[in-house]
Amino acid sequence: MKKIIILLSLFNTFYFAQDSLKNYNLGEIVVTSLQNNLVKSSSIIDVDLSSIENKDGNDITDALNSTPGMFITTTSKNESRIYMRGYDQRQVAVFLDGVPIYDSYSGLVDLSNLPKNSFKKITVSKGMPSLAYGANSMGGTINFITKDKLEKLFSVNLEIGEYSSTSVGINGSLGKIYFNINGSYSYSNGFELPEGYNDFLNEDGGKRDNSDFENIGGMVKVGVDNFYNINLAYSLMFVDNEKGVPTDVYTSNARYWRYSEWRKSINNLMFSTGLSKYIGIKGNIYYETYNNVLDSYDDNTFKTQDMKYAFHSTYDDYSYGVNLLTDISVLSYGISRFSFSWRKDVHREEGNFNQGFSRYEASLLSAGLEQDLGVTQNLESTLGIGYDLLTPIYANQNNLRENSSSLNLFAGISYKISDEVNFHINTSKKNRFPTLKEFYSETIGRDVANPDLDIEKSINSELGIKIKVKKNTLLDANVFFSSIDDLIQSVSLGEGLRQFQNVGKAELIGAEFGLQLKHSNFNVDMSYTYLSAKNISDDAISEHLEYRPEHVIAVLPNYNFDFGTSFQTEFFFVGNKYGVDSDTGEFVKMKNYLLANLKISHRIFENYSVYVRANNVTNIYYESEYGFPQPGREFFVGLKSIF
Repeated sequence: MKKIIILLSLFNTFYFAQDSLKNYNLGEIVVTSLQNNLVKSSSIIDVDLSSIENKDGNDITDALNSTPGMFITTTSKNESRIYMRGYDQRQVAVFLDGVPIYDSYSGLVDLSNLPKNSFKKITVSKGMPSLAYGANSMGGTINFITKDKLEKLFSVNLEIGEYSSTSVGINGSLGKIYFNINGSYSYSNGFELPEGYNDFLNEDGGKRDNSDFENIGGMVKVGVDNFYNINLAYSLMFVDNEKGVPTDVYTSNARYWRYSEWRKSINNLMFSTGLSKYIGIKGNIYYETYNNVLDSYDDNTFKTQDMKYAFHSTYDDYSYGVNLLTDISVLSYGISRFSFSWRKDVHREEGNFNQGFSRYEASLLSAGLEQDLGVTQNLESTLGIGYDLLTPIYANQNNLRENSSSLNLFAGISYKISDEVNFHINTSKKNRFPTLKEFYSETIGRDVANPDLDIEKSINSELGIKIKVKKNTLLDANVFFSSIDDLIQSVSLGEGLRQFQNVGKAELIGAEFGLQLKHSNFNVDMSYTYLSAKNISDDAISEHLEYRPEHVIAVLPNYNFDFGTSFQTEFFFVGNKYGVDSDTGEFVKMKNYLLANLKISHRIFENYSVYVRANNVTNIYYESEYGFPQPGREFFVGLKSIF
C-alpha cells in the first residue's frame, strides 16, 4: 500500500507540474520544445498570417508562391498542385492541423478549395521533415494551421471584380474556453484570356470556356486551455464546391468535364498535456470525408452524355486515424521524441451511371524515434529512425497484394557560428508508397492494374546557411541534391493501354536563395530557385520531368506611407519549363513569363481598409500547364474590417 501511495504521489507531481504546457501548441506537428533545436529550425519556414492575408484572392496556395523551392501549378483538372524542390505533391506530405489530407485514391487534394480565411500559418519543412509527419514525406511537408485564439473579435472581407468573394470571421472566449468561426463564399462566371489570343482548336478567346466556379467553405473550432492540465480543441472544416474544368486548347481529343460536386469535411479532435516540464504528449484523432462527382459531356454545350467517352464518375471516400507525439527532455544532452500514427483509407468509386460502386481499402502505420544531441552550446545534431507499414485490406474482391514496409533515416548537424550566422547540413532516406490509383487503376480499353508496384525510394541531402544582418535583414541560402529510385510513371503498353510501373530514376539538384529586408516603411521579400530535375532512367524517352521550371524568381516589394496608404507589388518569373503534349506524349518547352501584380490599399479610421488590386498588370499570355492558359489582366476592389 505504501508503494502505491508513493507512486501516486510521484504521478501527481509530474501531472500537475507548473508550466508543463508551455510552448506545446495545438495544430503543430513538431512541438516547439523547451530547448531550441537549430537543426530543425534551419529547415522550417513559417508563412504567417500577415503573409497569407497580403496575398489576395481565395487560393491559400498563393501564400506559398514566393517561398524558395516552391512552385504551384493549375492542372488539367483545374486543381492546384504543389511542387517542392522538384518533388510532386504526391511525394510531399500535406496536413491540416496535423491531419494528413489527400484523396484516398490518387494521393492528391485540390488545396485551392480550402477556405483561406480559416488559416493563421503555413509551416513548410523542406530539408529534413520530422518523422512525426509519418509516411510519404520524401519531398518534405506542408502543414496548414488554422486560427484559434485571436485578439480581434470580428473580421469581414468583401471583394468584387473578375470574381466576387465574401468572408467573415467571429472569435470569442469565455474563461478558458475559446471559439473561432470562419465562413467564406466566392463565385465567378469565368476569367478572361488576354486580348488577341483566340487561335486555338478548343477556345475562341474572350472568356475562358468552362472556367466558372462557386465555392462555399468554413471552419468551426472550439477549445479549452488547461482543462485539468490538458489543452483540448475540436474543429470541423468543410468545403462545398462546383466548378468547370477548362479544355486543353491544343488537343484534337477535347474533353468536356465539370465537377458538379466537390465536397470535403475534416473532423479533428486535438489534445496536448504535460506530465511535467520534462514530458509532454500531444496528438489528434480525426475523421475526414471526400465526395466528388465528375461529369464528362459530349460537347461544349455540357448538356448531353450519350457518347462513349462521356461518364458520370462518383467518389465517396472516407478516412480516419490517430497521431501521437511524445517529447521527453530528461536527458541533459537533448530531447527524445517518439511518434506514432495510424490511418485507414477507404475509396469507393462508381465509374459511370448505375455501374455500382467498387471499393478499395488500406491502412498506413508509422512509428519514429528522434534524438536531439547538444554537442556544445553552438553545435547541435539530430538523429532519427522511422518505420512505415502499408497494409492492403480490400481490393474490390480481387487478390490482395502483400504488405509493404520501409525504413526511414535522417541525420543533421547545425553549427551556430555567431548570433547572426547559422550553418547546417543534413541527409535523409525517405520513401513513398504507391497510391490506390497506381495499384488498382483499371479502365476497360485504357488502364491496366499493377498491384506489384514497389515503393519509391529517395536519398536527400541539404547544405545551408542563414545570416541575420542587424534586425532588418535575413538571408537564407541552401543547396540540395535528391536521388529517386523506382520512380512510378504511367507507361504505354500499346494498343491504347497504359499502366503505372516502376521504371524511373530521377535526380533533383538545385539551389535556393531567400532575402527578407525591412527598413523603416519599406519591405521586400525576394527568392530565387534553381532546379535541375532530370529523368536519368536508362530507357527514358526524355530527360525532362514535366512542370519543374529551372528558374523561379519572386520579388515582392511594398511601401507603407505614414498616412495609411500602402503599395504592394509582386513579380514572378518562371523560366525553362517543360510540359507534355496530351496528343503525342512528347515534351514541349513552354514560354518563359514574367507576371506582375499590383495592390494599393488605404486604411480608414482604425478598423477599416479599402483596396484596389490588379493581377497580371501587363496582360501577358502564360500557361500553368501546357494547353491551359491562365487569366489575363484582372481588377478587384475590396473592403476589409477588423474589430
